[in-house]
Amino acid sequence: MKVLKEAFYTTGEFAKKAGITLRTLRYYDKINLLKPSSHNPLGNRLYSKHDFPKLQKILTLKFIGLSLDEIKNIMTSDVYDESLRKSLEIQKEIMKRKVHHINTVISSIDETLDMLDNENDFNWDKFINIINVVNQDKKWLLQYENASNLRARIKIHELYSTNNYGWMNWFFDELTIKPKSKILEVGCGDGSLWLKNIKKIPADLELTLTDFSSGMIKDAKNNLKVFKGKAKFKVVDVQNIPFEDGTFDIVIANHMLYHVTDKEKALSEIFRVLKVGGQFYASTVGKKHLHEMREIAAKFDSSLLNCKSWDATQSFQLENGKKLIEKWFSEVQIKRYEDSLIVTKAEPLAEYIFSLPEIKSLLTDKKKIINFLNFLRNEIANTNGIHITKDTGFFKTIKKS
Repeated sequence: MKVLKEAFYTTGEFAKKAGITLRTLRYYDKINLLKPSSHNPLGNRLYSKHDFPKLQKILTLKFIGLSLDEIKNIMTSDVYDESLRKSLEIQKEIMKRKVHHINTVISSIDETLDMLDNENDFNWDKFINIINVVNQDKKWLLQYENASNLRARIKIHELYSTNNYGWMNWFFDELTIKPKSKILEVGCGDGSLWLKNIKKIPADLELTLTDFSSGMIKDAKNNLKVFKGKAKFKVVDVQNIPFEDGTFDIVIANHMLYHVTDKEKALSEIFRVLKVGGQFYASTVGKKHLHEMREIAAKFDSSLLNCKSWDATQSFQLENGKKLIEKWFSEVQIKRYEDSLIVTKAEPLAEYIFSLPEIKSLLTDKKKIINFLNFLRNEIANTNGIHITKDTGFFKTIKKS
């Protein structure tokens, strides 16, 4: 069988095909942002088809508003990312947010232009608001990293969970939803709980989705455009819920209370807005959840053992959450979801571990990242797949009075 040699492009050919200048390409090489795949015997740069996605990513991130230094950090940390689809999906997500931001700025300018047509109605406060709108959502690096981290954490569960039914489906099935229920979800994220169960949602319920992040609320609203029932979306801090006493039949806090600073205040607010007889569901994880990841990372580098990122859920887990909830609710029940991971490929596992902020800051050297990947590949080969414990569940209680 004849093996075809990979086609290479000279700097000029590559620049022409990509529509960029030779100067730009040479500069990207100089600052180690985009290195050529090879060199010919004379030392001239040669680029392959695999360099086009890298260049596309650089140019897209630059267009979004990231600096070359920020892009360089992303390209370095994504050295293990072989998924073009994943990269494009994240870029698309951030671009959609950029488009929304631009449209908001245009609307503000149009409003000011309308005021200029009638000088008597000119409002300087509204004009100054343009500045506020322009400066809104400028942390594009943070948004890219958050989107990338979220996808990494979801992906490993989708690929390697031994329970194929899925947490979101199972959790939704456990909700006791009566006709015409008014439901509040605090910390809804991108609305995944409802999106993944869209066909099972009763059309007569009233759904209110809230999150501390305005970006998440935008995503949830966009994801649930297909929902035919009543749905409201609002930026809300669970420690100060802006709804009247006894409004809701069900309140859901799905894997979010461990992020909350004042949990007692949050739980008191949840208790307040629930009707008497209303149900509260709070999901979280146990102490042993994904503990093998910590052990594997520490086996590679012992300095990774004590990273605070591993303990992000410690303040509200299946072992201690009941005691917190019982300060407001009696007869708290707990139910666990049976599942685990058997990971057979290094990249998704590296992505998950690398999505933890403190660990990401410690693994910034490209050679160390590659060594970590090779270490994971050896671990997988020696075990025929790394087994990782999952301990996930929820508390259920009812407001008695």
